[in-house]
Amino acid sequence: MIPVEEAQERVLAEVQPLGIEQVAFTDALGRVLREDVHARVDVPQGDNTAMDGYAVRADDIAKAPVSLRVIENLPAGTVATKRVEAGTAIRIMTGALMPEGADTVAHVEITDAGDDIVKILEPLRRGTNIRRRGEDMHAGDVVLAGGTPIHSAEVGVLAGVQQPVVRVGRRPVVAILSTGDEIIDVGDAMAHGKVVNSNSYSLAALVRETGAIPRMIGIVADTKEATIAAIESALESDFVISSGGVSVGAYDFVKDALDALGAETKFWQVAMKPGKPVVLSRVRGRLYFGLPGNPVSCMVSFLLFIAPAIRKAMGQRSNLLPPIVQTRIGASLKSRGDRRNYMRVRVVARDGELVSLPMTSQGSGVSTSMVQANGLVIAETGVTAIEAGSMVPTVLVGPVQS
Repeated sequence: MIPVEEAQERVLAEVQPLGIEQVAFTDALGRVLREDVHARVDVPQGDNTAMDGYAVRADDIAKAPVSLRVIENLPAGTVATKRVEAGTAIRIMTGALMPEGADTVAHVEITDAGDDIVKILEPLRRGTNIRRRGEDMHAGDVVLAGGTPIHSAEVGVLAGVQQPVVRVGRRPVVAILSTGDEIIDVGDAMAHGKVVNSNSYSLAALVRETGAIPRMIGIVADTKEATIAAIESALESDFVISSGGVSVGAYDFVKDALDALGAETKFWQVAMKPGKPVVLSRVRGRLYFGLPGNPVSCMVSFLLFIAPAIRKAMGQRSNLLPPIVQTRIGASLKSRGDRRNYMRVRVVARDGELVSLPMTSQGSGVSTSMVQANGLVIAETGVTAIEAGSMVPTVLVGPVQS
């Protein structure tokens, strides 16, 4: 067995970014930039007002309250035709460019909102309520770097720089197959001793959440020949994931199938629980991930190893691995201590700190323990008990809850 960190390093060392394609910026959400995006012009284009109010000279209101003559109304998107001189003001709306002569905006809340004559009730420091030219971005600036995942804010910036088309990484296609004669599909009649193929569907959902495209291969019978045929058909995809068949049982044929296909195995077994029998192989230029059949082992292995590989393949350059934070455990936990244990918790923000609330069951076959779990508390080898209230390292695999 190798340590988790070494397994993650080996996975990422095997991954190269895929090709580039162009998409409309409105379709770029969830993709990864594969080019630097530059600002075309200064934003804002000139000094403008951050508030509705009156453009004035700070010297004129230094001894407020004072009354000033309103010489023009200036909505956003228009340019003043007059200059602010001593004793005058221009009514101005948020976003409008500052008129010549003015150096301050008296927000409407400190005025009487007059039309022809306005009374300014308080003095203001010069420059108050003004957004300076280029405060957001300067022409030529790199505003989004290649390798950046595109979320809602990035879409807004792309719109702001008027870039209708953007170059992004191709989304990987991930083949998913599930091995085992005991497996039945969702629509099949349940029979005693059979297990519903939930792994393929949870893996497909995880693939989509990470930004890739799942390709469902289906259920593979417990024979070497069927396993070889299924893997061969899956090699049209960028990555291949199988669940089950990676242990040392009499009906575990993944290793034999990989050997028959001439696969180069990078590792087999990771010192972790759940998920020890994790396989990474390269088969005819494709990366193959063999995951355990237990549903929790399957999902945890995906989050730790496959999701980072997908991110790198799409062109992401940083934050590939899930973050690890310190949380205060809300209830005691026990571990066997024979290897690192990842225990499911719900991480919440409470009284200014992060608190981990353990799931009721920690069994690797208890799929419901992953429901609402957004964190994995780490119990290192040799740790057999974690006391309630102690601080523990926790892998974040979802947004912190309130």
